[in-house]
Amino acid sequence: MSDVKNAYDQIVDFISNESEKTLLLRGIADKEKHLALLKALNAQGELKGLINLIHTTKDGMEEFFRWAELYKVKPPKKYGQAMKLSNLTIFFDNLTTKTNSVKYDEYKFDFMVIWPIVSVTKNKEEIQMLKEMADRQRTKKIIYLTIKEPWYNPDTIEPIVDRVIKLDCQNDDPKEYHRIITAYEEDMKRRMY
Repeated sequence: MSDVKNAYDQIVDFISNESEKTLLLRGIADKEKHLALLKALNAQGELKGLINLIHTTKDGMEEFFRWAELYKVKPPKKYGQAMKLSNLTIFFDNLTTKTNSVKYDEYKFDFMVIWPIVSVTKNKEEIQMLKEMADRQRTKKIIYLTIKEPWYNPDTIEPIVDRVIKLDCQNDDPKEYHRIITAYEEDMKRRMY
């Protein structure tokens, strides 16, 4: 079974598992992670969800789809506007972890994506805020979605989630996997000197 198919099946299983609420979707296969998540959500039928952009500007709405290489998708013009993507109705907002926000605590979305999990991986207070926010939410499923691994290591997020799915595409695309790992190792060597 391919890495992507395996991750997709795990995401579908997570979505249907009523005892799990939070997921960390991680790994170096950024495009594949985004696509697998969107396809798995879409396969569930008509769902309504929120994508919380963490520490980004409004361009983050467009950037989210660029990471999935969905260049023709037109995001909404402003936060809070709904957009349709196949079976999904998606809203965007900007999430700050500098103060404790209760903005969506009373909403019951089918899913919430917190993206990108990059800057908060090194800040214990912000990680705790994300955990507390997830605990308060009435939303059914909360997914923390990473980018730019291995430069940003989301290991610190793992203790606050119910499930971790890792998608590296090491078997599906070994050349790309090794290219990224080599670039990371070379970058780390340069930083040491």
